[in-house]
Amino acid sequence: MKHRCYYFIAFLFFLTACQDFFIKDKEFSMKAIPYTGDELKINGYYYKMDDTWSHVLIFYANGVQFGGNSVIPNIEIEDRLRNPEYTKNLHDCLSCWGPYQIKENVLQFEFYDIFGHDWRTCIAHCKILNDTTFNIEKVTFSKTGKEVDVKKEGVGESFLGEYRFKQFNPKPDSTNSVVH
Repeated sequence: MKHRCYYFIAFLFFLTACQDFFIKDKEFSMKAIPYTGDELKINGYYYKMDDTWSHVLIFYANGVQFGGNSVIPNIEIEDRLRNPEYTKNLHDCLSCWGPYQIKENVLQFEFYDIFGHDWRTCIAHCKILNDTTFNIEKVTFSKTGKEVDVKKEGVGESFLGEYRFKQFNPKPDSTNSVVH
């Protein structure tokens, strides 16, 4: 029994040491550039709901976005965003952060696709409809530019579509260890 415990501990150390092996893209291809425009409001969050879950995206003035392709239960969005314990745990979360850029009426943001289980970076290509609404039209792999088949890959079809703005203060702090 004692040896099994040692094997288990050794296995955990192995997994921790090999984390980089599983992450295909080590860096984002985009850079976080401070946003000073007025194409999109950034004093709140953007959301897209289905019956039970919401995709939530938060954009910051420093060119960093929070949310990626993660989801939050509909009834818990603002409670979670206000909860310091919840947001504190996300500062080192690789799949939660990424850079974004806006040029004219086009928003692009980069994120790690963790649901595809291969940790590749992807870029969401969005058309800005007005300062409170944008539409994610497609997702491409950062390195190849190849379009992600959201039906087959982990991104999911629910990620695509129209996102609406909701004013919200205070937003979680954008300090993170992921986007440099």
